Amino acid sequence: MSEEINIASQLKFASQHLFNLIFFIGVLYYFLKDTIVKFFSNRSLKISREIQDANTIIETSQASYNITSQKVNLIDSELTELRNSIDSVTSRKTGEIIENANSVAKKIKIDTEDIIKLESLKLQYQVENNILSKALEVAQDEISKEITEERDSDLISSFLSEVKQNAISNS
Repeated sequence: MSEEINIASQLKFASQHLFNLIFFIGVLYYFLKDTIVKFFSNRSLKISREIQDANTIIETSQASYNITSQKVNLIDSELTELRNSIDSVTSRKTGEIIENANSVAKKIKIDTEDIIKLESLKLQYQVENNILSKALEVAQDEISKEITEERDSDLISSFLSEVKQNAISNS
């Protein structure tokens, strides 16, 4: 029986404390219900706003990334175009330079050949002129040795006599 009393007193004690706990929870619920609901509602709204802000930032960042990617792709394509353009201009200019150099080389070759021909002719004429001058000198020396005043008078006399004979025979 003492055990029954002890169990009953323990049940009474436990029920009183359970009642106090339920009462305390009820009072807390009654007074804190609005505050706790407001707290969790505000917390939920705050988390919702932060998620929306994060989504907005992500969307803005994605849009910026897309725009930047398009710009980078455009820059890459323009760089490729510029490189191709530079390559074509360079090869065209190189071809023109080589063509001009070949043309100038041909003209220089032709001019050099003409100069060599002209210099050869000039040297040939100078040699011929020197030879003729020497031949004239030699001839003058020979003539001056062979012709004397006596011989000169004889030649003139002979010439005049021939002219007279021709004049007489023609008349």
